[in-house]
Amino acid sequence: MLGSRLFTELNARFFRILTGPNARLYIDALDAVEREMPSRGDALEYAETLAIIDGVLENRQLEPEEDPEPADPAQPSSIIYRRLLAAGWLEEEKHSDYRRLVFLDPAAQTLLEAFRTIISQSVASFTGRLRLVCDRLAELRAPHSRMELIWEELKACLAQTRSGLRELRLIRKQVERYAQRQLKAVTISEALDLIYNEFSQLITQRCYRELIHARLPERLREAMAGLAELEQDDLALQRLREDFVRTQPDVDAGRAMTEIVNTIEALSFALGDVEPTADRVDTSTADFARRSRSRIRYIQDVGSARRQQVKTIFDYVREHLPTTRLADLEEKIALPALAIADTGLLGVASLRARREVAPRVRRRPVVAELTEADREESLREMQSNLRNALRLDRANHFVERHDLASGQRIRSSEMKIQSEDDILDVISCLVFAPAGSTNYRLTTDRQADPSAPVAFDAKAGFEIERFEIERK
Repeated sequence: MLGSRLFTELNARFFRILTGPNARLYIDALDAVEREMPSRGDALEYAETLAIIDGVLENRQLEPEEDPEPADPAQPSSIIYRRLLAAGWLEEEKHSDYRRLVFLDPAAQTLLEAFRTIISQSVASFTGRLRLVCDRLAELRAPHSRMELIWEELKACLAQTRSGLRELRLIRKQVERYAQRQLKAVTISEALDLIYNEFSQLITQRCYRELIHARLPERLREAMAGLAELEQDDLALQRLREDFVRTQPDVDAGRAMTEIVNTIEALSFALGDVEPTADRVDTSTADFARRSRSRIRYIQDVGSARRQQVKTIFDYVREHLPTTRLADLEEKIALPALAIADTGLLGVASLRARREVAPRVRRRPVVAELTEADREESLREMQSNLRNALRLDRANHFVERHDLASGQRIRSSEMKIQSEDDILDVISCLVFAPAGSTNYRLTTDRQADPSAPVAFDAKAGFEIERFEIERK
């Protein structure tokens, strides 16, 4: 059993230091010691080790443990050193010249690398491992491809599938973290910054968009079909068994076939778990959008003129009904009846209006000269209408409609501009071109050569100065 073998190899106190009040200090001290060892020949002097631990303890205090040991309070680094030594994380080698060399236990190095791997996976990403696995397994529907499959490649498919599942779970976990952070947003600016900066850049553009483009449901069906063909192909399985025995001569043919069948079965189960896991990512993303909308609406209500009223209601509910569900709130509070006016009709006679025919008159146009103030007022009204109609997301969406790859360019003469909505999209691109959060760069011919004549493109009844867009 794994547990029995593990604690046969390790000290019984090996994991205990990770559960105490000073666990962070211990890990930081081990990390600092391990980073210094390669430059010192993988061994440190006792005094050097204490100096490194002292650097970690700077501005930090050692908390009392359940089993305190007598030590010099002026040197807390010696306490940490002795505990790490007793737990088996550090090893000490004493020489005849009274030198004490300190080494890091191999198991401790392995665990520190695992800790760093966990930290490095805190940023979600979708690298396309599942797409590559599905494409390779889909090729197994062809007989020659099944005969070319080797044991190491089959094992790699299983490892890559499990790694891809971990990526999906990490994306979901990261989305849930953003949802929890959104609930703690205090201002609308903070809530919008979380949506459009952090979530959009780290999740939507880096992970979720790649996940959608991967078209996993279609690829999974083809991969499962290829895997099913492999299970029924005796010649391909026999070739896999021969390759297995060749790479591992100490394993007999029966055990090799069992290992191959178990690997195929594990791969099938792992592939079957991909689509439900991706669906859970979709659910978490939708939940984040719902919570963001609710949080922004709540902040708007609290920050409006009704702030004190809303705050009073929530304070009362929090104080008197902490365990009550919102759906059951009406039963717990004796609220007065809604004061809605009861309308009715006393008769229908008053509703009948006498029909009158208006006399026909000839309408004459009003001849009035526009003053400078009228023109300025019209310009201000037009600017206000444009501000309400132009948005950054509208400009980005217009560029995305042209399916440009990163670095690809398109000129205004080649763009699909056919309606007034398209004209507003173009104006949005021109207005927000200097913004740093756009997905495009916009240049005109005049910027390249100010002396060149200005060229125009006729689009949707308008003359547009020729420009060029490059996708970021």
